[in-house]
Amino acid sequence: MEYNFLTFYMMFFIYSFLGWCFESCYVSLKEKKWVNRGFMTIPFLPIYGSGAVSILFAVLPFMASPLLVFVVSVITATLLELITGLVMERLFKVKYWDYSKNFINYKGYICIKSSITWGFMGLLIAYIINTPIADFVFSLTPSLSVAAAAILTVIFAVDFVRSFRAAYSLRDMIINNSYLMAEIGEIKDEISSAIERSREHAEEKRAAVTSEIKEKMEAALSYIEFDDYIKEKLRELKNTDYESPASKLHEKLSALKENISSADKRRIALIKRNPSAKCSNGFIRELRAHIKK
Repeated sequence: MEYNFLTFYMMFFIYSFLGWCFESCYVSLKEKKWVNRGFMTIPFLPIYGSGAVSILFAVLPFMASPLLVFVVSVITATLLELITGLVMERLFKVKYWDYSKNFINYKGYICIKSSITWGFMGLLIAYIINTPIADFVFSLTPSLSVAAAAILTVIFAVDFVRSFRAAYSLRDMIINNSYLMAEIGEIKDEISSAIERSREHAEEKRAAVTSEIKEKMEAALSYIEFDDYIKEKLRELKNTDYESPASKLHEKLSALKENISSADKRRIALIKRNPSAKCSNGFIRELRAHIKK
């Protein structure tokens, strides 16, 4: 049978579902709890569907050579993973997978281990897995294929829009959280500077008072006169408490910390399905640099 757009389209949904089954089971076993893996809420992982269909489309002309199938699978899937990772992080400011700790990786988006795995997956798909899937798809009548594709498209589109909005909400929270974190950093610096300035002023005041007391001791005509002078100077020293100028900044810092804690709880709720997802550190650094300007 000849592959056409509808064939690949149906295979996209099938491989998206199989990829979700594999990924969710693997991560759940690793985490020792059930994890509904992926960007969407329905049991589809589009990266697997796109990867499998892209590999099939690319390797079909080279089916006579397993070596070429392996190489083409590595190149195709690696490029797809890189582009998808870059686009998703650019859009949502979150990394949905991260290979930073893996041997030979590029900014955590791709790594040699993942690429080689995709190569073997390409062999597996091309020569084993795709055979029964292709037989199933080709066994469907054209009208049934169109109907199934239409229903799956509606379900997929509705969930994708909802998931996209949720991810964008997460992006907005990350941006807000980053602004708050940057503001906290600035307030801490202000507090430190205020305390340091006050401490320096207090030390200067103490030194001056001590010097004045010493001079008064030398010039005092009576004990009573000296005792009254000492009391007055002690009151002055008491008013040099260096923490008081920073008290308002401390209150503002506490309020900001509460806001960040609230935002973090919402962020965790949104990404709890994907334990490997994390904020983009590059984005955080750029944002803080922009704020400091």
